[in-house]
This record gives sequence, structure tokens and C-alpha cells, in this order.
Amino acid sequence: MDDYMVVYKNLPHKVHAFTMYNAEDNYYTIVLNSRISYDAIKKAFEHELHHIMHNDFCVDKNVADIELNAHSI
Repeated sequence: MDDYMVVYKNLPHKVHAFTMYNAEDNYYTIVLNSRISYDAIKKAFEHELHHIMHNDFCVDKNVADIELNAHSI
């Protein structure tokens, strides 16, 4: 999978990561919080990859339902 890049930013501590999707280029940017532990970063990265692999950015779903599904795995 080579349709994403990862960047590290100083985010608020409660925000571990988020992903931005550019539909025009079909490209994702995963933003990871550089202020959290390595283990938390790894878990957040895997969580964001789950969203990408399950096409969560291209479907008409409720965000709460998407997160519920992502956290149940």
C-alpha cells in the first residue's frame, strides 16, 4: 500500500492521530501525535490504517458507526 504518507505533529494529548483523505489524488495523510508514547503511536497508526483499508473515507456511514466498528476489532 503506497497511497499514504505519515507525518508527526505536536497535537493535543487527547488526539492520538487522524487521517486526511484527498479524493482528487486518492491519497491519504496520516497525522500522528509526536507527544504520545511509541506504543500509543503504533496503536494509533494501526487504527488509522484500518480506516484506510476498510474504505471508511469513501462510504456514506455515520462517523460513530465507523469508530465503533474500528474499535471492536
